[in-house]
Amino acid sequence: MTALADEVVEQAIAWRVRLASGEASAEDVQGCLHWRDYAPQHEQAWQRLESLGQRFAGVPTQLGQATLRQPAVDLARRRALKHLAWFGTSSGILLLGQQWQPWQPLLAEQRTAVGEQRRVSLPDGAILHLNSATALDIDYSAESHLIRLYRGELLLSSLASTQPGSWLLSTEQGVLQAQQARLLLRDNGASCLLEVYAGKVQVRPRAAPSQWVEAGQQVKFDAKGATVQGAADELRSSWVDGVLVAQQMPLAQFVDELGRQRNGVLRCDPAVAALRISGVFPLADSDRVLRALSQTLPVKVVYRSRYWVTVLPA
Repeated sequence: MTALADEVVEQAIAWRVRLASGEASAEDVQGCLHWRDYAPQHEQAWQRLESLGQRFAGVPTQLGQATLRQPAVDLARRRALKHLAWFGTSSGILLLGQQWQPWQPLLAEQRTAVGEQRRVSLPDGAILHLNSATALDIDYSAESHLIRLYRGELLLSSLASTQPGSWLLSTEQGVLQAQQARLLLRDNGASCLLEVYAGKVQVRPRAAPSQWVEAGQQVKFDAKGATVQGAADELRSSWVDGVLVAQQMPLAQFVDELGRQRNGVLRCDPAVAALRISGVFPLADSDRVLRALSQTLPVKVVYRSRYWVTVLPA
């Protein structure tokens, strides 16, 4: 069976979740069809996800309908499906830091749509924020506090926790352990980004020794190890307030951050990637932000469709 790129799998899952949300429009249906037709790997990923969806999630299979119903999967059944899938696989993904499967985000109890942010108050007084297109599970008990991050980005603050014990955060790359800390964790697929704003966090890569990350540090880690990237940047967490704050940010990075908040593909031409941009931009209206780019920088924004946009030299 041909291996699919992580990016393609993530895009397929994003389309699947959108069309199964109960809020899909005719434009969403057409956009998904355009995405599937764009490359053979896209259709291949979609068909595999269809098969997995029929097996585990019971989501609709007919893309040709302009109106799609919300899958009739209640919380109890979702948990049962998830546990059945965990115990039924040979990859041992119940172990922390093991490989996730492409269908797991579809069964996650906490999911945000593309462009959505969410705040979750946890039983011990900790606060969890989910960024756009994030999927995770929370297992909470008196003995253990565990977050399984399948995709996306989170901000966890356990500074106000009223109960003893550490929070464990499990990703495909490894496990974090934090107590009385404030941290940002982003899953980039092949690696994860960790920023520690307060307290300290232990990083345990799946196949490498653990190490501590202090407040004010930024670390990139994968299964084979962790590397300090420099100082933590509080502005990276500005999405919690529904904005993107840029201070002399390279345009390529800016476009990448904005692209997380919208469906489809948003690209930046290498010829303008190094341009710098500063300002505070609302995440809820990415098209408005794109219009502003052409007014402040020597660039133009070209829409091949609503779901395929490129920032080019003016």
